[in-house]
Amino acid sequence: MKHHTLAFVDLETTGLNPLRHEIIDIGVVRAKQGRDDAGRPTLTYLDELEIALLPQHIERADPKSLEVNQYHKRDWSHAVAPKQGLEALVAYLNGSVFIAQNVTADWSFILVACEQYGVPLDDVVHYHKLDLASMAFGAYYEESALYKYSLRELSVYFDVKNKHAHTALSDARTTYEIAERILTKKNPHIRVEGEVIQ
Repeated sequence: MKHHTLAFVDLETTGLNPLRHEIIDIGVVRAKQGRDDAGRPTLTYLDELEIALLPQHIERADPKSLEVNQYHKRDWSHAVAPKQGLEALVAYLNGSVFIAQNVTADWSFILVACEQYGVPLDDVVHYHKLDLASMAFGAYYEESALYKYSLRELSVYFDVKNKHAHTALSDARTTYEIAERILTKKNPHIRVEGEVIQ
């Protein structure tokens, strides 16, 4: 896993049930793992991908979900058919480690959608998937200032600005930045010799 590209993924959907609702927005940030001259772990941003998908059954959408992701206020003129978008996603993820804030939810939506549209997904990503909330929970379990593990709460704790929350690419960028702080120990709350690590 330490030699694979990391893919930080976020989805916006028309609801919470992958068997009924649809992916409408996909954001992915890819990063390379490495070491600095002192042997400390590093993450280097590589590139990113944003894909908007045209919903096929918007009548099944949960109105609350559409409100949260501002579906009716956003421009979807660049959206593509689900199969086309999923094929692009699978090609982009190839060979990477899949990381998401709630990996169970996001991976479930992708699995169901790829099955529905006949997009092969076998062995595309590393068999281990990583969950950002679990990473923070394990690394900062003793941190009293961190007691919730939502993307918003983690953003506040790690001082990461999420400019367009609940859009997939912005949330994927935020997931990447938080993971980078966790993996490289760049925590604004940890003081070393009296100075705050930035």
